Amino acid sequence: MKKILLIITVLFISNACSDDFLDRYPKGRWHHANYKPDDELDSSILVEAKLAQVYASLRNYGFIFPAFGMQNYTTPDVEKGSTPSDGQQIVQFKPMSYTASNDQIADYYSNCYNSIYLANEALALALTVDAEAQKNLYLAEGLFLRSMMYFRLTQAFGGVPYVDKVLGQDEKTPGRMSKEEIWQNLERDLKSAIPILPTRKMLLSSKNEGRATQNAARALLAKIYLYQENWSGALGMTSAIISSGDNSLSTPYDRMFTEAYEFGEESVFEVYCEEKPAEEIYLGSQFSEIQGIRGIPNLGWGFNAPSQLLMDSYEEGDPRKEASIISDGEILEGKKVRADPNGYKFFNKKAYTPAAERGIYGRPTDGHGQWMNIRLIRYADVVLMHAEAACESGDISDALEKLEMVRARARGGNNAVLPKITTTDKDELRAKIHQERRIELAMEWERFYDLVRWDEASSVIPNFVVGKHELFPIPQTEIDKSEGVITQNPGY
Repeated sequence: MKKILLIITVLFISNACSDDFLDRYPKGRWHHANYKPDDELDSSILVEAKLAQVYASLRNYGFIFPAFGMQNYTTPDVEKGSTPSDGQQIVQFKPMSYTASNDQIADYYSNCYNSIYLANEALALALTVDAEAQKNLYLAEGLFLRSMMYFRLTQAFGGVPYVDKVLGQDEKTPGRMSKEEIWQNLERDLKSAIPILPTRKMLLSSKNEGRATQNAARALLAKIYLYQENWSGALGMTSAIISSGDNSLSTPYDRMFTEAYEFGEESVFEVYCEEKPAEEIYLGSQFSEIQGIRGIPNLGWGFNAPSQLLMDSYEEGDPRKEASIISDGEILEGKKVRADPNGYKFFNKKAYTPAAERGIYGRPTDGHGQWMNIRLIRYADVVLMHAEAACESGDISDALEKLEMVRARARGGNNAVLPKITTTDKDELRAKIHQERRIELAMEWERFYDLVRWDEASSVIPNFVVGKHELFPIPQTEIDKSEGVITQNPGY
């Protein structure tokens, strides 16, 4: 990953997409259709650089910041945080009053399509590579990345325009494809990619950590199956991940988000970020800064904060509460936390950068923590997906076993807390698994979509309107550009 992310800084300076996000490749920009075999640059280098652009797009502020609003602030477990006057562009998410003109939703939509555009270019370039094995690996990597972004679009908007190539000057973006058809396309692409992609351990040994892996593709496909209530399909994918030995729950919960455990046993897919000013390396994101302590120490803006409801929902003595939440006045690494007097008093500890990570490599001693990786899929998520699918399939024993795996790690050796779940009642066990996902993955972009797919959103989220808020509105700007070819979701 470090290699291709450095290549990109030399070959491709611009990461912007065209105004019409999938149409008409931009004039004055390198494009795969302009490539000729006798060009000076080897095609494999160009593919590496284009793939690097796709990975880099996952660090974009226009993807990250809206995701907090859409996927977290919409739920009662997360507050906007920061100060009352800050972040006015996201205040519509809590009361569910957002419209098709919301600029954050538009940013999320366009950034997802920007990633897809780049992935399509990488896939087209990969076909020019002569070495068959290398070509197939590039194709598998591109298919995973494209599938991941189509999954996120379909999560948020339902059916969307589906384009699997770079459109030419005269080709128009199509209308919306049904959600079911998109799921089928993603299933096909991921199944073809899985046997070709490397394992996490293979990437670590070759110093290519952060790129797509077999288990990342399996986990994504498992999520797609869960959305369709295809329990056997989900179990097939999660079982393959668990039996692969490429991941485990060995990482202590309170350390898994630190720099020392990047790409560790818990990591199924995470976005590589780095900041080493002394070495003139900056590949950072504002993921940590957005959520960091606003006050003393000055580590960020204080968004994506735990609500009182979430804090009250942890079981007595659950170590994950202390590992996930920072409170105003607590002593942290020997120093007292003092929140901005005009701001919110609680912060997401999963975004905290320990003092040992600051100052080294020329990094600032306070501020932004832009070297923190973005953990998009964790192994605990996979194990809990397995528990859910097993429960729904009626395999209570398997579901209990996987649920206990997650709780045992959270327990941290203290058997006086988090007692083992033993119920054999399917409804009770389902509720326990749902609650475990809520706590284990708190503030990690999962809660809203979990509530929607469980049909629990209307009973948990105030102002949630059934038949409307399961989906976000298609940005009005995209409907207008399509001259009505792209249609709006119900209720907007």
